[in-house]
Amino acid sequence: MKRFSMIVITGLLLVLVLAACSGGGSEPAAPESKLNTLTAVKVDATSLDLNAAYWANAPVMSVDTQPAAEGNPDGPVVKMQAVYDGEYIAIRAEWADPTESLKNLWTWDGAAFTKSGDEDRLMMVFPIQNNAEFASKGCAAACHNSSENPDEWWMGSDDQALTYDAWHGKSTRTYPVGYVDDKWWGVQEDPADVESSRHGDAKDSGGEKTNANEAGDGPMFMNSEGPGPEFILTADAVPLDTSMLSTGDVIYGYTLEKPVGSRGDIEANAVWANGTWVVVYRRLLNTGHDDDVSFSPPKPAPFGMSVVDNGGGLPHTVAPDVLTLEWK
Repeated sequence: MKRFSMIVITGLLLVLVLAACSGGGSEPAAPESKLNTLTAVKVDATSLDLNAAYWANAPVMSVDTQPAAEGNPDGPVVKMQAVYDGEYIAIRAEWADPTESLKNLWTWDGAAFTKSGDEDRLMMVFPIQNNAEFASKGCAAACHNSSENPDEWWMGSDDQALTYDAWHGKSTRTYPVGYVDDKWWGVQEDPADVESSRHGDAKDSGGEKTNANEAGDGPMFMNSEGPGPEFILTADAVPLDTSMLSTGDVIYGYTLEKPVGSRGDIEANAVWANGTWVVVYRRLLNTGHDDDVSFSPPKPAPFGMSVVDNGGGLPHTVAPDVLTLEWK
């Protein structure tokens, strides 16, 4: 009998040791959400912390993204979570991406510059008004792609009374200075211009500016701290001095400053490491601006999501179904 007890005790100890070695002593994984449902959990105070303790209790919505244009490859699985407090909502997203992409970098070869690269992006779109079609179709309601010519496809509304709030996070132009480009979509103002339905939110100042000289064959500015691939704050931009450059030096393709006004409403913390992007977007539930969606818990909000790997335009992948933000 004693021998049997010792065997049982030894077995239990072995199970405990194996559990500890396999991470069993760490915090439990966050629960899975309902299909296509992002459940925002109430917390005392939201933040931009990628690893805040409350994420362990926020359900994870996993979305298999699919190409927006037929024939392009599928995209990554995007895992999303949400929390909110009395004033703010914060949304966390994570997805695999083998490389961190930066747009329009200028590389010096000793005599001239070459420009290369695009950027990684995570976009979300919400109808600002009640929109029954979007609630049933998602982004398909805003995507006008019936033309056989993809160059004529556009995103926006057929109804002057229905608009969309578009959150456009960019690895080069917005993440480095901690925000998401806040835009809105409406009707197509010029049938010959597919971008005439999309607008930046109102701003008083700030935003990115293209760093290019008049000829377009090199940058106009460099960082006051010297050459390098690091982003250039508008306040730190100085005229380019090629005498300070060595072959292979890289100059950032934009000067950056967070917008003041509605366009800078959405804060962001974004980190790429070991082949994975992790981002948190944070915004007031109600910004008071008519170019933004207003969240009113417990009223659910339909939305769409897309992700881009080193590109823009059609080479993006989307959530194939309408997604719903709900509140717990």
